[in-house]
Amino acid sequence: MTVALTLPFVAALSLGSTAGATSLAAIPCDVTALNNAIIAANNNTGPHTIRLAPKCVYNVLTPASTGGLGPNALPLISGTVTLLGNKTTIRRDPDATEGFRIAQIDGPNGRLTVEGVTATGGGYLDYAGTYLPTDGGTLILKHSTVTNSTANQGGAIYVNQSSTLEMYDSVVRDSAAQRGGAIYNGPGSTTLLQKTKLVRNQATELGGGLFTAGVSTTIKNSRIEGNRAYQQGGGIYNDRHPLDIFSTTIADNRAGQTGGGITNDGATTLTDTKVRRNIALNGGGVWQGTSPGTTLTLVRSRIFENTPNNCRPIGAIPGCTN
Repeated sequence: MTVALTLPFVAALSLGSTAGATSLAAIPCDVTALNNAIIAANNNTGPHTIRLAPKCVYNVLTPASTGGLGPNALPLISGTVTLLGNKTTIRRDPDATEGFRIAQIDGPNGRLTVEGVTATGGGYLDYAGTYLPTDGGTLILKHSTVTNSTANQGGAIYVNQSSTLEMYDSVVRDSAAQRGGAIYNGPGSTTLLQKTKLVRNQATELGGGLFTAGVSTTIKNSRIEGNRAYQQGGGIYNDRHPLDIFSTTIADNRAGQTGGGITNDGATTLTDTKVRRNIALNGGGVWQGTSPGTTLTLVRSRIFENTPNNCRPIGAIPGCTN
């Protein structure tokens, strides 16, 4: 009965969209209605902006699509789709027997914007517990939360194959992976975090909060706090690529080996940034790697109060004292 009621509702909003029909579909608290609205947006037969039911939990028991990197709760995003929520949640049902992420965004035309939505419980895959922009796709998160996600690479988000991630006023927390407990910025990809928090994520290997091997990563006015890597880079692991951090706090992170705050093996610049109270076996604040072109530049930034020291090797980072 729910499907019978939902399908006409979405179809009515979708009819004649190319002839100037409504630009927004308001859907009920129903997973089938959400899937139908996304399919219509992909096909340009319905509005690209979908208003989700406020305070609703869209509880997904079985995946709606499967891409080359595994199944997804929602249909593949191949067009322009915007999800507008109001204390809305999309989650993988805790009783689901199959592992799947929340959404895969397929480039080059896939573009997903999510605002006011909590996505939770996804993963148990090789890549991306929650969101996977791939092959040039774009993911934009605003005022949203990603939590309790698990994958081998990119516990919450994996930015794959020259794709783009932008996050504004958002949070990634309590997620886990081998590399990139919260976010993995993959080869050829670009990530921007602005007024964003990466909190209490962990990696069994590298980059408890963030692992970046992409074209560039930029972090502004953000907080990287309470993350853990059992090997290197409790807060951040930079794998030989540009990393620019502005007006950000990197604090209370932990690594089992080196780089409690940051393990830097690329070209990193910290501007108006604090790295403090991080812990590692060595290089409690920052561990500087030895790859060609590795530099860390401090611009009005401080690395202090880390355990057992601030920066290692000694003298590797100009302006850092122990």
